[in-house]
Amino acid sequence: MVASIPNDIFQFGTISAVAAGFSQGQPRTCDLASHGTDGIGQYEDGSLMILNNGEAYALSSDNKASRASIDARLPFAMVTIFRPTFRMEVPSLDMESLDDLFSSPKLAHARAVNTLAPFKIVGMFKSVEFTDGGEQGNLKGIVFGYAVPTWMKGICGPRIHAHFLADSGEVGGRIVNFETDVATLSFAKTGRFHLGFSQSQDWEDVRL
Repeated sequence: MVASIPNDIFQFGTISAVAAGFSQGQPRTCDLASHGTDGIGQYEDGSLMILNNGEAYALSSDNKASRASIDARLPFAMVTIFRPTFRMEVPSLDMESLDDLFSSPKLAHARAVNTLAPFKIVGMFKSVEFTDGGEQGNLKGIVFGYAVPTWMKGICGPRIHAHFLADSGEVGGRIVNFETDVATLSFAKTGRFHLGFSQSQDWEDVRL
């Protein structure tokens, strides 16, 4: 088994396969800790997953969060031992400005254009917009996700692929936008990326 190195990403499945209807999971929630402290994913029943400091939550389609079953399986998961090498206080941040920041030459060697970058935002969120169209505001919580290079879109997801979890542990989901009040952004650049596939016949039948 490949040793887990901080900020390396271990991924099972691809986002394009999930979009094509592949829903057969292999790793279980309890398996994630072997390769990561933080991450995002999707369960066989369609609910989403966020792993925050070793604790996994299932996120329903109506943006409710609950502790995930340890035996639930995931057809898609991206996890990492998150050890940020860059940290900054940001007075305000949203999806567009986060993308601009990762792409900015001002970051010099920290810029993440063609490299995956796991990140975490911690603070007070004025608003959080979810993929299902729901929106909530004035929530204290975290956003964890990845800045994804364009060339990896079909493998890992959109440029900013991230999930939200409220500090209460009761609200969460995949986000399409957000706005922070005062928050801390921490991130790192990934040195190695490991991708696993299902060994089932169903995987071979997926049209990608």
